[in-house]
Amino acid sequence: MSFAQRIKGEICGNRSFCQRHRRALAYGLLLYGKSFSSQDICLHTEHRRVARLYADSIADLAGLSGSITLREVRRQEGKSVYVATVDSLADRLSVLEAFGSPLGGPQTGLLRDRISPGEEAAFLSGAFLACGGVSDPEKDYRAEFSVADRRLCQDLEQLLGEVLTPPKHTTRRNSYLLYYKESEQIEDLLTFIGAPKCSMELMEVKMVKELRNKVNRTTNCETANISKTVAAAVAQLEAIQRIQSAGGLGILDEDLRELAQLRLEHPELSLRELGSQLSQPISRSGVNHRMRRILDFAKELEQKERKSL
Repeated sequence: MSFAQRIKGEICGNRSFCQRHRRALAYGLLLYGKSFSSQDICLHTEHRRVARLYADSIADLAGLSGSITLREVRRQEGKSVYVATVDSLADRLSVLEAFGSPLGGPQTGLLRDRISPGEEAAFLSGAFLACGGVSDPEKDYRAEFSVADRRLCQDLEQLLGEVLTPPKHTTRRNSYLLYYKESEQIEDLLTFIGAPKCSMELMEVKMVKELRNKVNRTTNCETANISKTVAAAVAQLEAIQRIQSAGGLGILDEDLRELAQLRLEHPELSLRELGSQLSQPISRSGVNHRMRRILDFAKELEQKERKSL
């Protein structure tokens, strides 16, 4: 089951939330379903519980009896779409009348007087069940409402902006989209429309991802530092060995001689650790300065050897 399906399942299973403002929720389902007119009232959804909630809500609130068909349609890719339709014209007119739409014509926009103060969450949960979706938070953060009618999209955008962060909008093929891409905004939306558990799940996924990214950054940084340390130690060893081959470490100044010998004996130590093991301990910067003198001395020897050839 996808994350979006789990969200819709949680909303449908949240009985206290769904029952508290049942008419507002049903209005959201109807208005943002597939169609809502005297010619056709239907909902297409991939979630069976959403289709059942749609059918039961309409039947109870509009006083219908047995005229809503709920069927499963199999797609070629194996997924099912559940289609709920109000069959008779008389019942469709009853539904339109019950929810304030002009008889005989489609609902042309959101009738705000049909949503009482405090019912915004229930209405938006119905709209989300009908046309909303959320991507898998493991891959991306995105919640969206896909609306076929421009006027309805604008009405929904205005309502969302009044109770939550205003969404962004765009178009995709023949649909108008309202969407959120910030995880905090999606969490707020899910909590508001009756899916607090999924909101918490999104928070947990985000925390794990952030921790994983932090660990990866730390590991990459440590790996890079180790690589630099190893490369520097190899260059130091090569320089010391060149000096040793040219005339022995005795040709170095006394302070450099001890450090060179220590590096030969302990190639794995860091500069700080080398400094602490000298007869007269010095800081990391002090060790680094002496190592530069050793490298410069080895470079001068190499240049002299080339000239002699």
